Amino acid sequence: MKRNTFNLKNLVTAIFLSYAFDLSAQSAEDDMAMMESMFMASVESGQMVQVGQACVDKMSNKGWQEISTNSKGEKQYYIVGVGTVSAPLQSSAFADSVQNASTKALLDAKTKFSALLNQEIISEILVDAKSQYTEGKPPDLLQNPDQILQGKEYDDLSYLDKMKILVNQQLDKLIDDETKESFNEGVANDNKKAEELTKRLEDILNQEQMTDVIKTKTSADVRGMIVKYGHFSSNVEDGKRPEVCIVTKWSPGLLRMADAVATNDFKVLKNGKKKSPLKDQIPVNAVSEKDFKGYMKLLGSFGTFLMRDENGDLNVVSFAVEGMKSNTPQSEMNARSQAIIKANRQIVQFLNESVELNTKTSTTEALTEYKDGLQDYYFEENHESRQAASAQANISGIQTLATYKGMHFLNQKPLVGAVTYYNPSAAEGAQNAIQALSSAPQKTSGEAVTIDPNAIEKSVEIDTGAEYDDDEDEDF
Repeated sequence: MKRNTFNLKNLVTAIFLSYAFDLSAQSAEDDMAMMESMFMASVESGQMVQVGQACVDKMSNKGWQEISTNSKGEKQYYIVGVGTVSAPLQSSAFADSVQNASTKALLDAKTKFSALLNQEIISEILVDAKSQYTEGKPPDLLQNPDQILQGKEYDDLSYLDKMKILVNQQLDKLIDDETKESFNEGVANDNKKAEELTKRLEDILNQEQMTDVIKTKTSADVRGMIVKYGHFSSNVEDGKRPEVCIVTKWSPGLLRMADAVATNDFKVLKNGKKKSPLKDQIPVNAVSEKDFKGYMKLLGSFGTFLMRDENGDLNVVSFAVEGMKSNTPQSEMNARSQAIIKANRQIVQFLNESVELNTKTSTTEALTEYKDGLQDYYFEENHESRQAASAQANISGIQTLATYKGMHFLNQKPLVGAVTYYNPSAAEGAQNAIQALSSAPQKTSGEAVTIDPNAIEKSVEIDTGAEYDDDEDEDF
């Protein structure tokens, strides 16, 4: 009979545990289903889209890895850089800020590349734990009678003590009552705050505080980094700032090309695989040809690219834009000039740029436990980052492939874009021209042409154009 009772108890216990396990499993499944629903909603709403997502997706779709080995057995690097647009959408400088974002994106990529090569990291961690506990009444400490100080009567005071009393008495007479009351109120408030703080400190049972400081530093001279893909994105509804992301590439082969440009080693840059002319590869005539897709491609082109042309020359092509501050011809000319300068600057940055990145992240975390059982949690994080870059080079053979006037569709503000490029054949010709110009003048024959500066201006309106033969075989 006892055995049957024991078995019955075991059976009831097993059924209860099985039921409890089923309830627990069902609850876990419900929790997972709820979390999955939250995950899908966040993904569909775009909350989980990270900064530079378009370039990350491009890397994935193309199969580009951050570090890989090419067909020559050399290491190659693909780095994503991101820069955000600071200007308000309706600002006339919005296009300028987009260009600045592309510059920041390139600097971001170069500093990341530099950190891959070499990085100094300093870590400082401090954990401070304190505990206080008291019980009972504190005892009266036994002291030597000579150590117990006794007060002195006025006649027993020294000359200096009496002088202090006199000075205080005279000062009290000179200071008005309003000043005294104001001072006393301030002291009373400070004392009240000190008493409240003391009381709170007395209520603390345990406290642990952790301070974590991380400092990083990296620097490098980066030569030969090009842009493989650029992307501009902006969505007013998502509340995020517009951004430019780029995918850059560096390899020993690109380094050799950059050094060849810097040293005028034209043999390395010429006689390569022939392709179509640059103007056929780049939609520089998108505005005149009413090519919307081509125009959008121009707006999404940032930084420098390496492109072969119909002669097999390796060209360094650079894209830049500048916003027009007004609709005047002067503003358009200024914007065009600035766009060309910024595009040329990017070619110089391709040759060599010194980059440096310093960061400091400080984190403080504290948990305080009070005697009444309550707990307080505190967290503070501060991050500082400083990026710097400098580039300088003397280079020949930079030309302007095309400029265009357009507008940014986000704010309908006018802008001017420029596409400039370095060509080795042009650079070689420029070097020959420099040598010719540096030689002594030589006598030439021919009739002199005289221009009369006093000729009467017959019209203030002019409409003219010219087409020049592009025959390279000049025999001047």
